Amino acid sequence: METLIQDIRYGARMLMKNPGFLIVAVITLGLGIGANTAIFSMVDSLLLRPLPVQDPGRIAVLAMQQKNGAVQPAFSFPDYRDIQSQTSQTFSALAGYILGLDGISSGGAKPERIMTSYVSGDFFSTLELKPVLGRFILPSEGKTLGADPVMVISYSYWKTHFGGDAGIVGRKVSVDGHPITIIGVAPEGFYGVSSLVAIQGYMPISLAPMGGYPRDFMTNRASRVVIVLGRLTSGADIQKANASLAVVAQRLSQQYPDVDRDLGVKAFAELRARPNPDPNNTVLVVSSLFLGLAALVLLLACVNVANILLVRATIREREMAIRAALGAARARLIRQLLTESILLALAGGVVGILLGKWGSSALSSIHLQTDLPVHFDFHFDWRVFAYAFLFAVLTGIVVGLVPAIRASRGNLIAILHAGGRGVVGGKNRLRSTLVVAQVGGSLMLLIIAGLFTRSLGKAQQTNLGFNPSHLLNMTMDPNEIGYDDVQYREFYKNLLDRVRAVPGVQSASTASSVPLGYINSGDTLTVEGYQPPPDQAAPLIQYNLISQDYFVTMEIPMLTGRTFKSTDDANTQYVGIINEAMAKQFWPNADPIGRQFKIGSDQKHWIQVVGVVKDARFQGLRGPVQSYFFLPFLQQYVGNSLETLQVRTLGTPEAMTPEIERVVGALAPDLPVFDVNTMSQALNTLNGLLFYQIGAVLAALLGILGLVLAVVGVYGVISYASNQKTHEIGVRMALGAQRTDILKMIFRQGLFIIAIGLTLGIAMALGAARLFGSFLAVSPMDPVTYFGVSTILVTVALAACYLPARRAMRVDPMVALRYE
Repeated sequence: METLIQDIRYGARMLMKNPGFLIVAVITLGLGIGANTAIFSMVDSLLLRPLPVQDPGRIAVLAMQQKNGAVQPAFSFPDYRDIQSQTSQTFSALAGYILGLDGISSGGAKPERIMTSYVSGDFFSTLELKPVLGRFILPSEGKTLGADPVMVISYSYWKTHFGGDAGIVGRKVSVDGHPITIIGVAPEGFYGVSSLVAIQGYMPISLAPMGGYPRDFMTNRASRVVIVLGRLTSGADIQKANASLAVVAQRLSQQYPDVDRDLGVKAFAELRARPNPDPNNTVLVVSSLFLGLAALVLLLACVNVANILLVRATIREREMAIRAALGAARARLIRQLLTESILLALAGGVVGILLGKWGSSALSSIHLQTDLPVHFDFHFDWRVFAYAFLFAVLTGIVVGLVPAIRASRGNLIAILHAGGRGVVGGKNRLRSTLVVAQVGGSLMLLIIAGLFTRSLGKAQQTNLGFNPSHLLNMTMDPNEIGYDDVQYREFYKNLLDRVRAVPGVQSASTASSVPLGYINSGDTLTVEGYQPPPDQAAPLIQYNLISQDYFVTMEIPMLTGRTFKSTDDANTQYVGIINEAMAKQFWPNADPIGRQFKIGSDQKHWIQVVGVVKDARFQGLRGPVQSYFFLPFLQQYVGNSLETLQVRTLGTPEAMTPEIERVVGALAPDLPVFDVNTMSQALNTLNGLLFYQIGAVLAALLGILGLVLAVVGVYGVISYASNQKTHEIGVRMALGAQRTDILKMIFRQGLFIIAIGLTLGIAMALGAARLFGSFLAVSPMDPVTYFGVSTILVTVALAACYLPARRAMRVDPMVALRYE
């Protein structure tokens, strides 16, 4: 221990003797560690941080799949109850919940929107939570439709909206116009079990129709709205749970073939079910890829510092040889130099943590273009600190090991005789090799950044199929102020009439979904005359509930048939309008007008196709446009009060916002209006442009860091090599060599390093780009990106070579001949 303390003290003194080297090395390592720490903090929050519940590793999330159809996170309430009753040997408890958006008011104040969760009575007991105040919803509550009007609020909502009032238990509030009693406060730090959103209130699942869900959801096996999670028994794991669930799913398939045919049910560990259960682990793959890029930046930083330490090792060979001659063992010398490099890396780790915290804060402030209570909590916990500390120590070992071994090999007689010049060759080859790796790694990072930037540009130029300019969005839900079906249908009719009369309004309509937004509806279809292939489930198609002038407002061309009429209401033939993709999928060689289909949640009504519209981007910007259909709001208004008012204006939409809000306020003074933005702004969602924006920014930052490190490495090697050749340059110039000859000599080495680095980098980029291929809007082998990025790197690297070459050309032959 005493010798270790001596090594630390001596190492600190040696580092402080050269403050320039110390600052450059610490900042270099800090940038690498900071990039890793920031991205890891995001991955930790999204994928690694367990739920703040008892024994979170035993929490599993269930998902269903029919044949080879899409994996769906929601079950029908009857299926949930059947699974619960038949898996008691595997799950000690199984709970269900439904997400909601509701309006809450207290003491006569104007309602405000909150994110809610309608939960089964055993929800909190399954998670084994304890309330801060009051009690939780009981297992006996929530079993009868409309019964048990009680509510548990989150700790953060209690603090921010009720001032932490200890007398909150028993207080009456109004939720969606219904009297509700607050019975408890959830524990601090618990934001629900839904990723990215913070739940602010919990109510019994029996109250879900109050929030707009179908009134028959507790009996309708086709109404899949319940998300299911469970706690595994002490003797069960995911594999045993899946075996048990397979048996239950087979029984349900046989008992209810109309809706559960070929049903499959699987359990996913809760950490692997964020944001939704996904067999492909898409979020994990993307996170791992960006962590890999960040790790590459740190590797480049390590190479850079290792190069600097190799120079220091050369300079200190005389010192090491003398210490060895005085009796110091080689292991002792290596330990001393490793201590210095680890101290250096730990200092870089401190800088990295500070930069990482800043980066995490920046990532947490990403605006997702929604007023939903998004929960981004990229704070530094022990895992992030452990990650940063581990990387700092490993970095110290990596950057210091080779220089320490080389310095400890010193032979006193040879070194004194060589005067510091004779042993340079081998080290220069090693340093050149390391710089080749830097150039290659930097090029790979820049190419990935270029591909994401090009993808963003292409996504921005994508033909959306509608015109987003001069379009204003306002979302509202009259159910939040207690309107019933008849009242909010009348409200939307009057709202559209008044908004259309406002000067400057070209057209107005309502829709349940905004293109590329977060709120989407989908259902399985039964298509008349269509039979799915034997290995496929019933098709699951997204749809939208719209008002009469929707296609005029969105400027989506009608190809054939008619638009919806004011007479298309619940008392007439149910009708629908489909897009081109759906027409080609189900009626490829026939006229779809007059054909019929049913949606899974409503088996009573056949929907007749009355029109076909041009394809438009509603679900994403990648890949072909998917099948999509539209239903008239007047026929489907029951339970569908959440609508977005979309207004096409002659002038700028922002200028029209106050007037449109006054119209809404005049009709319903207490109605909360949210997600007020232009359609152009609304495109910046994770389903739209935001994914490419985040990818481009992150990849670009990592690429720029890599480029800076590579340029510094190239400059360092060429500068060091030219300095070592000062004597040789003097001899050449004394023998008649011109300055251009010296320039060519210096540039030749730089070009050799750059050329090999480019070859290596392109090969690495081709492999890495394929991993990102499914997330890009351009080809992973996009020639424009590869050529453009390579040109930039070569230009900057050659500029780094020019500075030492220019200095070498100015060498005075007489001074050089006296060198050393």
